Amino acid sequence: MSQDLRNQLVFWMEQVQTTLSERGAMQSDGGIRRLPSDIEDELDGFIENSNELLALIKIAGDARDGRYIPPLLLQAAHLMAAQAYEALSDPSGV
Repeated sequence: MSQDLRNQLVFWMEQVQTTLSERGAMQSDGGIRRLPSDIEDELDGFIENSNELLALIKIAGDARDGRYIPPLLLQAAHLMAAQAYEALSDPSGV
């Protein structure tokens, strides 16, 4: 189960990063520019700023690299990644 959470977290965050890059929010060094207001609106309620998003990207990187992630942190990151993926993938923007 834990490996499934890790795999999904990594997949979702890779998709989120791709979307952010396509929409001009990712820097070439992997950092995030100030989030455009449309992205902030889409992520509103579960990711409040670029620092939280960067932390989630880091946790996903740790999951991808097989580093230890405390179970509660993994579950929280999994939930946030799913929400971010869904919000940014929804063509209606809702």
